[in-house]
Amino acid sequence: MFYIKNTIFLQFTPRQKSALLSFIKSFVKKNKNLTKEDIIDKFIEEENYYFEINNPHFEFIIDYLSDEDFIKDLRTYIDSIFYELEQKEKMQFLIDKEKKYQKEQRKKANDYKMSKLKPTKKQLIYYEKIARAHNIKPKDTKDASRLDLRNWIMDIIEPERTE
Repeated sequence: MFYIKNTIFLQFTPRQKSALLSFIKSFVKKNKNLTKEDIIDKFIEEENYYFEINNPHFEFIIDYLSDEDFIKDLRTYIDSIFYELEQKEKMQFLIDKEKKYQKEQRKKANDYKMSKLKPTKKQLIYYEKIARAHNIKPKDTKDASRLDLRNWIMDIIEPERTE
């Protein structure tokens, strides 16, 4: 993709090119159910329409919309976007698996951090109230951590969680 971006739309400034490529990418994603040729036609048609109503997205491409090199570059970029979308779709299960793993790691890190901290006053008061409300003798909270109190509270609130 990097190579393609550096070889297309060379007639534009880096800022113009960046804005155009970003817009085309979102345009393709929005219309990915269409064929590549239909996307090109729709893009050109929309840009001409917006130019006619004096509200173009990109004034600098109006002269190039009928240029064969511009359309060739556009086709190349759209092909690369479709390829990228296909690859991302194929890798989706790995991406989901990685997200799940990262979520578990964040939970473990948070639990570790909580195990090293003293419980808050609110947590202690809440635990005592909950224990009294459920007629359970409160455990000694002298050496307990935030994690311990959280787990004790959850055991009282959701007893099926521990079974």
